[in-house]
Amino acid sequence: MKKNLFILSSILTTGLLLAACGSTNTTDQETEPTPEDAAEEVVQEETDDSTPATDAAEPEGTLTQSDGQNFEMHVLEGYELTAEEPKKDSLYVKDHPAVFMRIETFTPEETDFTTAEETMIQTLQAVSPDEEAVEVTDFDGSGYTQSTAWKVPSSEGSVTGLVYEKDDLLVRLTIFDDSTVNATEEFLAMGKTIKAKAQ
Repeated sequence: MKKNLFILSSILTTGLLLAACGSTNTTDQETEPTPEDAAEEVVQEETDDSTPATDAAEPEGTLTQSDGQNFEMHVLEGYELTAEEPKKDSLYVKDHPAVFMRIETFTPEETDFTTAEETMIQTLQAVSPDEEAVEVTDFDGSGYTQSTAWKVPSSEGSVTGLVYEKDDLLVRLTIFDDSTVNATEEFLAMGKTIKAKAQ
């Protein structure tokens, strides 16, 4: 009888041990990633990485069309685009209207790049006759057929001039900034979004 109880208890203990070992192995198999899981993760990561890149390509701001010229651009919140005079628009800071960017656009038939650059430098010199206009060497001209940027200090801050050519549109920008506002970088970013109106 004792022998039977000993055998029965041995069988039960062995069975419990096997069951416990089996469940541990099952748990390990469930938590350990398989090659298929790894492949799915890589595909998921690639999908997630590509989505923000698409969003980053879209310029910030509201797409706004010029009333007096053949261009449209993205305007950031806090700025307003208005017609200044024929062939000239102003994009100004709503809270500081004296801080603005004059926008002039031309077709290749109306003027060429060299003439537009010379006129822009003359404008800068007229604003600050006692100061010398200097070329902005760290300006990022990528995305333009050709471009140039110049700057001159003024009594309020600085005046920056930019001329660029892109997609058969010649653009001349003159930025009047105040040292208390420092909006030049945002003006330049919005200026990069200027393109001919969609037909």
